[in-house]
Amino acid sequence: MNAEKHSSRLGRFALVCVWALALSACAVQPSGRGMDMMEEELAASMAQSTPSATDAPSAADIGASLIPPLALNLPSGEGVPAEPRFDIKVNRAPAREFFMGLVEGTPYNMIVHPEVSGYLTLDLKNVTIAQAMHVVRNVYGYDFERSDNSFQVLPNALRTRIFSVNYVNVQRAGESELRVSSGQVSQRSAKERDGEGGDTSAKPNVVGSKISTKTTTDLWAELALTLQALVGNEPGRSVVVSSQTGVVVVRAMPHELRAVEEYLVATQAVLNRQVVLEAKILEVELSDGFQSGINWAALAQSNGDSILAGQTGGGSSLKNLTSEIAGNDGNLNPGAYDPINNTAVSAFGGVFSLALNVGDFTAFIELLQTQGEVHVLSSPRVSTVNNQKAVIKVGSDEFFVTDIESNTNLTTGVANTNNNVELTPFFSGVALDVIPQISGEGDIVLHVHPSVSRVEEQVKNIGVEVASDDPAVQGTARGLFLPLAFSTIRESDSVIRARSGQVVVIGGLMQTITNDEVSSVPVLGELPWVGSLFRHTRQVTRKSELVILLRPVIVADNQAWSDSISASRRSLEQLKANPWTDAPVWRSRSE
Repeated sequence: MNAEKHSSRLGRFALVCVWALALSACAVQPSGRGMDMMEEELAASMAQSTPSATDAPSAADIGASLIPPLALNLPSGEGVPAEPRFDIKVNRAPAREFFMGLVEGTPYNMIVHPEVSGYLTLDLKNVTIAQAMHVVRNVYGYDFERSDNSFQVLPNALRTRIFSVNYVNVQRAGESELRVSSGQVSQRSAKERDGEGGDTSAKPNVVGSKISTKTTTDLWAELALTLQALVGNEPGRSVVVSSQTGVVVVRAMPHELRAVEEYLVATQAVLNRQVVLEAKILEVELSDGFQSGINWAALAQSNGDSILAGQTGGGSSLKNLTSEIAGNDGNLNPGAYDPINNTAVSAFGGVFSLALNVGDFTAFIELLQTQGEVHVLSSPRVSTVNNQKAVIKVGSDEFFVTDIESNTNLTTGVANTNNNVELTPFFSGVALDVIPQISGEGDIVLHVHPSVSRVEEQVKNIGVEVASDDPAVQGTARGLFLPLAFSTIRESDSVIRARSGQVVVIGGLMQTITNDEVSSVPVLGELPWVGSLFRHTRQVTRKSELVILLRPVIVADNQAWSDSISASRRSLEQLKANPWTDAPVWRSRSE
């Protein structure tokens, strides 16, 4: 009975398995293709991310990827026939036959004027047709004109050519003056002085120095004189210059016309040279440790570059007008291997100039910060062409009394006085005028005249004696109050030489200003009579040095103009960022 129960259990288990297999066969099986594709993609990605050692690039492949091949856009030789070259040797050959035979068998055409005659003797090796024609023209004077592959041989006779000169039709005259005067006697006729006779005039007595620079520009008149000198005054020759149209007409011999052409080409190249002059006019309020002036030797040592310097003044200049470093060559840096003797002691007592190899003003201004507070008075930028005067002025003009005439008339014993006053404008501000001379090698010779002036009103009382026949009035004096000009000027007039982009420094213009600082107790210090007991007044001396930075840049192409425009835009952006300040101020780091 137990066996029957066990067999029945096995039968039921087998039946359950059969039903399970049947149900599993009826179920939907997932496709294995998707899994295979995923495995293939993963395998491929792994293979790409981990390259095998056999696929490692070679050193040549690495070098080729780091250094791209140099692509030279060389003109293709296809379609450009080689210029034929010949050996030419003739002895007293007729000119017409020589020219016609020269192009025989070549792709060139030759046209000879009927008046061409003469004989040629020459021996040339491996020359082209054009080279042979130039040699014959230079030696024998046979002029020719070339048009594509044709040559026209012309006789040696008078010809007329028209040239074009691009220049503005103006006549300019400029004058710059720097004067140091210690006194002057007014000039008046000797007849006006009582008790004196004669017709001579008193000459002014002026003690001091004066530098006057004058420039006059009249290109068209100078051009006419020069061309007339090149052409000569022989019959048939003439020069016509039209400054209004920029046209020059010359009638002369062929070789003279070639000389005129060379002169005009060279002149036009010189006239078209242009320079942009950037300037920074700084006032350095010296710190306590630099009251004797800016230590330029320390700046040279900080910069690490040699500085070219020239100066007048110094510790010995008051004795023999010669600086102690005059005639010595060496590095301005005292720490260099060949420093100039006594550089830091006596070399910087007067006006001097430096030439710095720095790219802009910012680096040099940062060096000046170490010796005092730097104020930028003005940042003018002026552009001018070769040998043309440019002036920039920022400031104001104010009129002051410079002359007065007093006439006294006696009417019935009463003195009537008429005063005639002459007013003259005085400029207060910053002015800069410059004249550049630009060489073809990039050197620039500049005449620079910077000036910083400040004019204040100063009232003076002048006593005038009243002339009268009345004993009661005679000998009396009447006070005359005049508003006169009290001017403080710092200026320099010099001729300097620099390369394009080099910064030139003009310094040594020092001044000392003494101001009264008042400290008081509020209200009590303003009381009359006893207010001085609650006030304290002290004199404060401030010493400053004027430094002028100049950077001339030759405008060679549009890129120079783009750089200049970008610099101007940056300046405008800085101005917009600080609208309430007249000029940027760099403060000393030592503070």
